[in-house]
Amino acid sequence: MSVFYISGEYVDAAAASIPVTDLAILRGYGVFDFLRTYGGVPFQLGAHLRRLKRSADLIELHCPWDIEELGDIVLETVRRNGYAESNIRIVLTGGEGEHGFLPLGDSRLLVMVTPWEAPPAWWHEDGAHVVTTELPRHLPEAKTINYIHGINAQLHASRRDPRAIEAIYVADGFVSEGTRSNIFIFKEDHWITPAEGMLLGVTRAEVIKLLQADGLLEMRDITLDEFHAADEIILSSSTKEVLPVVKVDDLTIGDGAPGDMTRRLMRQWREMTDAYAAAGKVL
Repeated sequence: MSVFYISGEYVDAAAASIPVTDLAILRGYGVFDFLRTYGGVPFQLGAHLRRLKRSADLIELHCPWDIEELGDIVLETVRRNGYAESNIRIVLTGGEGEHGFLPLGDSRLLVMVTPWEAPPAWWHEDGAHVVTTELPRHLPEAKTINYIHGINAQLHASRRDPRAIEAIYVADGFVSEGTRSNIFIFKEDHWITPAEGMLLGVTRAEVIKLLQADGLLEMRDITLDEFHAADEIILSSSTKEVLPVVKVDDLTIGDGAPGDMTRRLMRQWREMTDAYAAAGKVL
């Protein structure tokens, strides 16, 4: 059984709880971040913690822990679980609220470590399906616990295509991101990814570094028409890593299989994460 950190204590997952009066439950007021390990090393932990703090700032949620303190708690929780590879979810809740509404500044910190499970092999071998949706997303740069729009978008996607693993947000004719991933398209001779208006993914940032090193990246808005007409498409996230997309809505991308540039990027990602694990870098 997993061991979780809950507001100063390490407890068995089955016994982990917070009061029902926490604003995370009453009002959906909280932020979180999610990462995984490679070779037992939390990948880009510092970047994830800085994003957690930024998400808290964006919704005016008090976070009394600094990066070093948060890092120590995460690493100790990982150590106590001892999994070969781990998923790590860090949650900052609103704590108690005045009249169950306005936060009083006593935020709660939760760190939940579980065994890492690989996604289905066909995701990367055959490529995935996605569906676009025009549902809006509030405060896209903050990773909040309010996932109503994301859940509704994925339900919509699953009804349109039972094999769709992700819904892609579209606003005013432009694609921005998935409900739990960032997007890149390859057209003609280079990759393109939106520059703003989405969650700034940590995996996205590392993919950007790989592509910029090769001089193959343009950062700008992507129209829905461009998305549909792309030669190759990938999603990036902690769980998906670099994931090929072979179908969008009712349209086949490329020849319906992961393309050469996508496969190249997938190899580069694996080489980079292997090197990261070997280096043992933490923050």
